[in-house]
Amino acid sequence: MKMVKYIVFGFFVIGLFSCVPVNQLTDAKKRAEGLQDQNLLLKDKNRELEVENNELDGQIVQLQKRYEELKKTVNELKDERDKLLYKNEQLKQNQKELEEQISILQEGSSDEIAKLLSELQDLQEDLQERENRVYQAEEELKKREEELAKAQAELEAQQKQLTNAEDALAEQQARMMQLENALNNQKQAVNDLKSKLNSALRGFYDQGLSVNERNGKVYVSLEENLLFKTGSYSVDPAGQTALESLSGVLAANPGINIMVEGHTDDVPLNGSGQIKDNWDLSVMRATAVTKIILQNAEIDPSRITAAGRSKYVPLEEAKTPEARRKNRRTEIILTPDLSEVFDIIQAN
Repeated sequence: MKMVKYIVFGFFVIGLFSCVPVNQLTDAKKRAEGLQDQNLLLKDKNRELEVENNELDGQIVQLQKRYEELKKTVNELKDERDKLLYKNEQLKQNQKELEEQISILQEGSSDEIAKLLSELQDLQEDLQERENRVYQAEEELKKREEELAKAQAELEAQQKQLTNAEDALAEQQARMMQLENALNNQKQAVNDLKSKLNSALRGFYDQGLSVNERNGKVYVSLEENLLFKTGSYSVDPAGQTALESLSGVLAANPGINIMVEGHTDDVPLNGSGQIKDNWDLSVMRATAVTKIILQNAEIDPSRITAAGRSKYVPLEEAKTPEARRKNRRTEIILTPDLSEVFDIIQAN
């Protein structure tokens, strides 16, 4: 039997959060997390099918061996039966000849008649014994033929079961290949996007902008000093220029979903008016960045979500000025469209 080996790839979509409107985020996260479970189930099922195939192979070998032994026994019994039948015909012919001789010699001597009768009696006994052996041979032959038919049926059933198992294994491998191709397409989309962003935003790297890839997503992180003055949510001119360059890349890649997250440090903010605390500041900054990106009319607003995270997702936990500076940031999280992957999972 063919043994199929293939590389089980790691699902990098664990933890992917599709940047869709908030009311769809939870569902997308659950689907993405389900990819790993689907992969584990497929691998377990693949191992079970391989074990089952090995067992079926062994059973088929044994059945084929038994089948050949039965065929050999049946052929031997048929040969023996044919020989006995031939011998029977000879004995019957001898009996007929003796009976004819007795008929001729009925008027002859009693000694000759007695001798012929004795010979005839012996011949009849021998004939009866051989007929019994022929009957036994035919009964044994019938029994063996029934065993042979049963073995043949078992062999065909095992071969059918093996074929079904191989078909199931091939189908499972095709599903895994399809899923792997879809995931590779998403990975390539992320790499292409990162390359385009690096080219478009290279001039802002020394001003507090960075582009990184994590968990299958591209993170464009902009420090506070590139976008805002302290405590403000009004985007500075330099920040607007960076966001305009970014929006050009996003407009050229309509299959990318966008999440804009505002982050603050852990220093309490007690204000008045629209900004009363760090929650308000993070939300207002995310919204301000979103509106600038959407000034590019080629970007569909349904692709983008703005969210405030306040101080609760820091990059560094230290209470130093440097750590707090890094934590005060706006992150634009870009995720490729996962609909193809989800469609494959749902279809299977």
